[in-house]
Amino acid sequence: MSTNRTHYDVVRYWRLKALIHCMIFLVIIISIVLLNQFFDFFIVPEWVLRLIIFLFVVQWIIFIGIRPPFKAKYWRYDIIENQLVIFKGIWIREQITIPLMRIQNIELDIGPIAKAFDIVELRVTTSSQTNYLPELKREEALEIQSKIQERIQMSLT
Repeated sequence: MSTNRTHYDVVRYWRLKALIHCMIFLVIIISIVLLNQFFDFFIVPEWVLRLIIFLFVVQWIIFIGIRPPFKAKYWRYDIIENQLVIFKGIWIREQITIPLMRIQNIELDIGPIAKAFDIVELRVTTSSQTNYLPELKREEALEIQSKIQERIQMSLT
């Protein structure tokens, strides 16, 4: 079975997204350090501050450096006969099989940062649940969308 690989731009997008999320924690840490430094009513022991900073650095290493390539390695999709198969998960791996006839809606979502990378998120909705394919290049997502619609039309006739 040949599954589709994640594009390198998607990995770069995941890293940038993780960096933005980590920046929120950086602002919180800086606020705690400044409050601790300049105000007497807010006293945090030195070892707690060092632990928080250490955990923050570990978080950056994991979420920006390690997680995106692993996510790219294990998140896949494929259209096999009349089924869409999604493989996802880093630690707990899942294989989701969706019969194409059960698909009710296919949506493309794009955010402002993803737009800069020309990346969209594909949402496949059935009557019981919504599944997400990993972020894809826009051309690839449109191709998947049309391929699914064609196969549904072929099976209806």
